Amino acid sequence: MRKYYLFKINNKINIKKTYLVLEELFYLNSNKFKYGISIFNNVCLKIDKKNIIDKLRNTYNLKDNKIFINDLENTIVEINNTCIVIKTSKNIPKIFKVINLLESNILVCDFDSKDYFWLDDFIKLNFKLY
Repeated sequence: MRKYYLFKINNKINIKKTYLVLEELFYLNSNKFKYGISIFNNVCLKIDKKNIIDKLRNTYNLKDNKIFINDLENTIVEINNTCIVIKTSKNIPKIFKVINLLESNILVCDFDSKDYFWLDDFIKLNFKLY
């Protein structure tokens, strides 16, 4: 099972440096919470949670701010204002294509695997565009 965190990045700059900042924040000690929020707000933008949920409501099974996708891939998508969390049995979940259409400058991070990539670049390489 993979767990991806999708962040809307303020300025699509050096991917490795951006990932390292987000990784540092991910593992940040809770007593440095205010410091972490300040850095996060400089690096990331707010995700349009309402818009994403409204667009996906007719296509997917929604409960609260979570989407459950069970068509051959066990995937749960949690939409937050700060990030989108995807827990999936697939390395390349189909929901990536949908999110790429709804948001821009998305950095995808799998902190457990130390894997990261720009979503739009990933989509161009892994999916045929019609």
